[in-house]
Amino acid sequence: MSRIVPNGQALKLAVLEELHRAFDSGLDGASERQRALLSYLVTEELEGRGERVKAYSIATEVFSRPNDFDPQQDSIVRVEAGRLRQALERYYLTEGKNASIVISIPKGQYRPVFTPAPALEAAIPAAEVAAAKRGSGRAFLLIGLTLAVAIAGAAAWRFLVMAPPPLAAGARSPIVAVAPFEWHADKEGQEFIAGGLQADLADVLSDYQWMTVIPLNDETSAGAMDGGAKPDFTVRASLRLISDQVKATVLLLDGRTNAVRWTNRYEMRLSAGDVMAMQRDLVAKIGRDVGNPFGIVADIARVQADAIQASSDEALSCQLRAFHYWKTFKSQDYAPAWRCFAAAEARGPLDAETLSIGALLTLDPHNFRLSDFSLPEARARASDMAARAASMNDTDFLARVAQYASSLCAGDVEAFRAQARETIERFPNNPLALADVGARFVLGSGDYAEGVALIEKARAIAADLTPTDTIAVTIDAMRRGEYDDRPRLRRAASRTDSTIILTVELALAAARGDYERVSGIRARLSDLGLADQRRIGEALDATCWSQNIRDLVKSKVTLAFTEARAH
Repeated sequence: MSRIVPNGQALKLAVLEELHRAFDSGLDGASERQRALLSYLVTEELEGRGERVKAYSIATEVFSRPNDFDPQQDSIVRVEAGRLRQALERYYLTEGKNASIVISIPKGQYRPVFTPAPALEAAIPAAEVAAAKRGSGRAFLLIGLTLAVAIAGAAAWRFLVMAPPPLAAGARSPIVAVAPFEWHADKEGQEFIAGGLQADLADVLSDYQWMTVIPLNDETSAGAMDGGAKPDFTVRASLRLISDQVKATVLLLDGRTNAVRWTNRYEMRLSAGDVMAMQRDLVAKIGRDVGNPFGIVADIARVQADAIQASSDEALSCQLRAFHYWKTFKSQDYAPAWRCFAAAEARGPLDAETLSIGALLTLDPHNFRLSDFSLPEARARASDMAARAASMNDTDFLARVAQYASSLCAGDVEAFRAQARETIERFPNNPLALADVGARFVLGSGDYAEGVALIEKARAIAADLTPTDTIAVTIDAMRRGEYDDRPRLRRAASRTDSTIILTVELALAAARGDYERVSGIRARLSDLGLADQRRIGEALDATCWSQNIRDLVKSKVTLAFTEARAH
């Protein structure tokens, strides 16, 4: 098999597109470790560093082995490379049999070989193919992104390497361009500290599948993308290092007018020269503020969608309305989201994301106050929508959430655990995934320690997303006999009319003996039509919580009604 070194742009893009197709197919059981190895090997080859790849570099850079790694004593590289070869062979015999380019790793070496199908080779300019076959190892820029970052998250590949979609009149997700970071330091020789920040931020933002992320470079400006299109937003950042203090100013610019839509400043200390920790913390904070569905881009996009009210944008509008509801948990925000989904469903076939949102809205306890579905009917409908969404796109984040949520509500706890843990493996840096799975572990499956650990990890990335994780942490504390006041829960209860949030706050206040608080929450629940224990119990039974958790909360609600009378 002859080696193709894809230094030509068209051929390189073909290799990368084939890589993310292989990842999307699952590579027939390849582990995350083997996916990371494939990402690394392809990246190094494309960057012209293939000849330098050895067992030692793979062990230390991919598998986190220590610097004293000895391949004679530790066979991890040889074993994982062999398993990866088998996974690739199975892939090209099955799902990848019609692939336009074949990625292989010959035995006895770690450098990948890229072999284009005849149809692809005919479509590539002859000069590129000729140059590739001569073995040129020139590095290339793919919209300015340092591809080595993909090792940290193979699931992000399809966002990082695909060309930006045209800005058509039809429905689409917001496009966010990430510009190179500007860097200023008070000493020479410190420029390396900013290296990779743009790529790291693009990687973090790409975990939020509801938008498309386009990294830019010095040659590809926001106004010179494919087809002359412009992004909806551009993120620009300026960093300054003064002694050991890093100060970052981040701007979110309107992609068409270049007007500043949002800005924020971040300050952190470069303690003990730990550059990687500083970079990780910085991009996590920026990614949280810019990218999460409850952040600034989503808020602006929702307002725009509400103003346009175009049927072609209906799917995106429904998605943004749902995100807004999950930020507030108010009936007044649930109703528009539900009506939007119902109207979209009535018009015809739905895409995977809209089906997933419909499933999650159907499972929401608010639904039983605003729709005519019985509890079994709602769960059956949600399960059907989640299954259809997964069959259309099982790599989509929302489709995965709908799938494991409906499994939990159907009582299939083992399926829920498997699907939820797979979601965490695929989206390890997405605080929404971490917090949601963690909360469901605590409330639904009894995996308390694991659930709380996931919530803590989510909060380290994004301090305050939705009240869901707060409910789970509060109930876990109650389960352990701890009834301290929870400021997060109190704030959430003051801002929402969610029966569940108010009920948990009522239970906690009763357990703590705060009957003034109990009286105030009971009055609010009464205004919502839940003046007695029976109605509150029915609302709790509409959740997909475990029986133990529901019984725990109900016991404290009983305390709120019985003891309150004595006070």
